Amino acid sequence: MVEEMTDRKIRVLKTIIQEHILTAEPVGSRTLAKKYDFGFSPATIRNEMADLEEMGFLEQPHTSAGRIPTDMGYRFYVNSLEKSELNSPPSIESYLQQLAKEYSGIEDVMSGMTRLLANLTQYTAFISEPAFTESRVNRIQLLPVSKKRLLLVVITDNGLVNNKIINLNKDLDEKQLEDLNRILNKRLKGVLIEDVDKKFLNNLQIELQRRINYTAEILESLQKEMSSISTKSGMKIHLDGTSYILEQPEFNDIDRLKKVLRILDREEELQKILNDINEELSIRIGAENKLEDMENCSLVLARYHIAKGASGRIGIIGPTRMEYSKVISSVDLAAELLSKLISSTGR
Repeated sequence: MVEEMTDRKIRVLKTIIQEHILTAEPVGSRTLAKKYDFGFSPATIRNEMADLEEMGFLEQPHTSAGRIPTDMGYRFYVNSLEKSELNSPPSIESYLQQLAKEYSGIEDVMSGMTRLLANLTQYTAFISEPAFTESRVNRIQLLPVSKKRLLLVVITDNGLVNNKIINLNKDLDEKQLEDLNRILNKRLKGVLIEDVDKKFLNNLQIELQRRINYTAEILESLQKEMSSISTKSGMKIHLDGTSYILEQPEFNDIDRLKKVLRILDREEELQKILNDINEELSIRIGAENKLEDMENCSLVLARYHIAKGASGRIGIIGPTRMEYSKVISSVDLAAELLSKLISSTGR
């Protein structure tokens, strides 16, 4: 079918898609003939549009209305984008440099970057914190919060931090806590996060019991926390720009809006999307998304990498009628610069 796509058909299809992205309205042959100098007659434009509809690239939402692109039409358009068309906003690099000056923590950088992408693209942006699978323990700290509560802090070799409150049945005195922190750091420093499993901690428990009477609950909590942060399901997701969904005409339909908000409101749903995609740069259009609630959306997702092999995802969710060239280039550049920024921040 693609072999039947002549240069003239491609030009008409691209123009219809670009016009629909701007207006969110069906595009008719009369509009095309008036606004664009194709160099051929309105009748030819109508014939090409009819052919494109028959081929599955366009559809007519209402009788006597113009045409709108199908998912297949958008896919052809995205696949045919030239490198010269993928121009990212010039402000993104300078803003990132400013971000490096303003924020010192990785979480602050991610929150700032998510907000930046949302504001630049006018769509919903999100960033997942890096998966810890290939990270190693740099330091563990147990801090007293109250009489029977401890704060467990795990810091990895690439500067990422995870916190969790542990509830105890018995008190630990200052000396016991000091000994516990010293032994945990001695035994765990440099160990892969994913290797701190039940077997590893059971062996550690035997050693600790000789010195400290009460450690079982702490080690059980430590094992659960390590298991959580070493899996994809443990990734925290930063989200910004949800309100931009409300500004898209496609989501004036309340049922469509509810579906999208259901995805954005539930972190586990976003994690399902992330876990399903392994490419360095991925564009999923409409029904290409496996979740039914995403059938009216497109997703542009890139992987960023930081020191010691850890990686995370940065992406944009918007309507299928999104500005693909701007979004793809922005997400791709953001992933590249975020990799550099977080790696330097984590050192």
